[in-house]
Amino acid sequence: MSDDFLELSGIQGESGKRESLSEAEFPILEGLSPLSLRILNNASRIMNVSKGVEMLHEGDTPHDLYFIKQGKIAIGRQAGTQLKVIAQLGAGEIYGEFGALRKKSRYASVFTAESSVIVRVELSAIQQVLEADSEFHKRLETLLSKRMLDSFFSSHPVFHSLPKRERAELAKSLPIHTYERDSRIFTQGKKPLGVYLILSGEIEVRYRSRSRGEQLLEIRRDNDILGEVANKNGSELAYSAVAASDVDVLTLDRAAMKAMHDQHPKSFENLESYINKRAERTVLRLKENMG
Repeated sequence: MSDDFLELSGIQGESGKRESLSEAEFPILEGLSPLSLRILNNASRIMNVSKGVEMLHEGDTPHDLYFIKQGKIAIGRQAGTQLKVIAQLGAGEIYGEFGALRKKSRYASVFTAESSVIVRVELSAIQQVLEADSEFHKRLETLLSKRMLDSFFSSHPVFHSLPKRERAELAKSLPIHTYERDSRIFTQGKKPLGVYLILSGEIEVRYRSRSRGEQLLEIRRDNDILGEVANKNGSELAYSAVAASDVDVLTLDRAAMKAMHDQHPKSFENLESYINKRAERTVLRLKENMG
C-alpha cells in the first residue's frame, strides 16, 4: 500500500493520537505493516465499559471489530429462554470477526463479564486492511472457523454432550466449506456425496416435479442438515440445495462418517438418529409436492 491509499481511505485520526493497538498487545496484528496499523489506529475508539453491558446482540447486523485491552468478555447463544455462555475472552483477544468477514447478522451475543477496556475499530478500516494483507485475512478466517465450530458443537443436540477435547479432535476431521449466495450446493438426481451440517446462513431446499417444475420447499438455517434424503437405493439426491446467503457448512462424507463411527460411536449413534428424524419430515414434505 502507499500513502495515497491512506489519504483516499477517508479515515482521519487526531494529530499525534496515541496508538490504541499494537502487535505486542494483540498477537493477531503481528507482521502488519506500519501503514496498516496506522489505518486501524486512526479508525479506533477506546471505550471504558462497565460489567454486564451487552456489546453485541445475537441477530444484529455487522458492527465493527473489537479489541480487548483489559477485562473479560462472555459470548453466548440463546437456548430457549436462557442464554448459554459458549466462550470467554480476555485481554489481547478480539471479537466481531463474524460480521467483519461474513457481513451477516451475528450468531451470538457478547457481554462484558467484568469492567473492561475495549478498542472499537471501524469496519471500513478493517475491510481495507483485509484487502491489503492476506495473512491478516487468513488469521481472522482461522479464528472465525474455530469459534463457529465451538459454537456449533456446544449448541447442537448431537454434539453438545461431547467433552471439549473430543470436540477439538472431531473438528480437525470436519473442514468448513463456504458457499457464496446463489451457489448450488448439490442438485436433485445427482449422486450424494454425504450430508451437510449448516453452521451459518440460509439454504433453499428445492424440489423439481414433472407437473410443477422446480419449487422452493423450505429454507434451512443454522444447525440444520442437508442431503439426508436420497431415493430408495441411495443413488440419487431427492432435492436440490442452493445458498440463499453466504453460508458455512460442515461436509460429512463417507470418510468423515466412518471416522465418527470409529472414534465417537455415541455421537455417531445420535447423528444417525438425528438424520433419520429429519429425513422422515422431509419425505412427508416431498410427498405433498410430488407430481
